[in-house]
Amino acid sequence: MSTLMKPLKQHMRECGFSQNQLARQIALDKSMLSLMMRGKRKFRYEHKVNIARVLGIKMEFIEWPF
Repeated sequence: MSTLMKPLKQHMRECGFSQNQLARQIALDKSMLSLMMRGKRKFRYEHKVNIARVLGIKMEFIEWPF
């Protein structure tokens, strides 16, 4: 996988994860992940760490929603 900075959704697509699958993998309610991805809630640091770990990339290469 390329290490260029990309939006979270693009990394998820490339790794074959839906929002529901990712939410399960990081033990987060799927509606909360949806709110975070739409910028309605902020990602906490531990969410970012867990998402990067599950996707197999460094946090610095993920463009997080605001």
